[in-house]
Amino acid sequence: MLSHQRVAGYLLDRGLLSPTAVLDEELTVWDASSRNRNYRVQMRDGSGYLLKQGIGPDARATVANEAMVYNRLSLADVELSGLLPAFGGYDPDEGLLVLALVRDAQDFHTHHLGGHFSVAPAAALGRALGLLHARTRQLADDAHAQAGWATAPWVLSLHRPDANIFRDVSAAGLELIRIVQRTEGFGDLLDDLRRSWEPAALIHGDMKWSNVLVAGAGTPQESVKLIDWESASIGDPGWDIGSALSQYLSFWLFSIPLTGGEAPERFPELAAYPLDAMKPALKACWIAYADAAGVAPNAVEQHLTRAVQMAAARLVQVAFEASQDQQQLLSSVVLHLQLAHNLLARPREAPAGLLGIRV
Repeated sequence: MLSHQRVAGYLLDRGLLSPTAVLDEELTVWDASSRNRNYRVQMRDGSGYLLKQGIGPDARATVANEAMVYNRLSLADVELSGLLPAFGGYDPDEGLLVLALVRDAQDFHTHHLGGHFSVAPAAALGRALGLLHARTRQLADDAHAQAGWATAPWVLSLHRPDANIFRDVSAAGLELIRIVQRTEGFGDLLDDLRRSWEPAALIHGDMKWSNVLVAGAGTPQESVKLIDWESASIGDPGWDIGSALSQYLSFWLFSIPLTGGEAPERFPELAAYPLDAMKPALKACWIAYADAAGVAPNAVEQHLTRAVQMAAARLVQVAFEASQDQQQLLSSVVLHLQLAHNLLARPREAPAGLLGIRV
């Protein structure tokens, strides 16, 4: 494994750092490890690199998958490569991925904490996903020919868990599974989504706000970069755009301060981040996506309905992940499940009624 002391020398050996930068002590190296061994290397001018190395066989495999995506997209065309941080290379012997830092950037979650749900970055995110899906359909055709990737997200089978899940699931997670199983029609709706999963393009697979960077916010050069492609695969485009839309709904639901004395109909007005304030951004994200993805006018409703269904499934996934450290279900998690079931049961009503998107 790469040590903190070896980082500068490693980059120097690969020609990514100059001897002057090392000798003049112009760089700082931070250990930013989480599930992977990560190092952040930054120069005085703000440029630098992120080094990512998987810990263990599974993590090494996901980092290798991410490196393959960066390599493929960086060679595809200028617009696709512009959606990602610059690719600095992959070392298969070390299992180490090198990416350029994105200067003056903050992730979508941090960007929205001030309560300003700007239309421009939302539209940029929609356009980025639309371009990704439109321009990688040939990859899906190739994958079909080679019996390539095509696995539906695990959450679509959450109500049918195998024995392995009981090794790690929390008490709250078990109760969540029981709720999905007991709620009439909930499991059937997830089954329908799993059976209709269509591997039609390269998808990011984990489209959450922490994986979207806003660079140059508020300037004419404002752009978004999509990061953490470890879960990328050939999959259903509706999963990515549905996940992007669902993040606004989760942000809203988690901001509702639930107390025992409030009636459910008052929950929306109590939210620290009201959904009404997000609707222009939701609309802009969808419109930019549909345009960049080349969705035909007579197919817009069908694609939007699909996105709503996938957004509902992503809400279930967020709820389950939020329960993994809990012994009891949080009220906000229950709200996620309730909204997810409502969206799955009535996906054609949600765009106009909930999201502010009219076909």
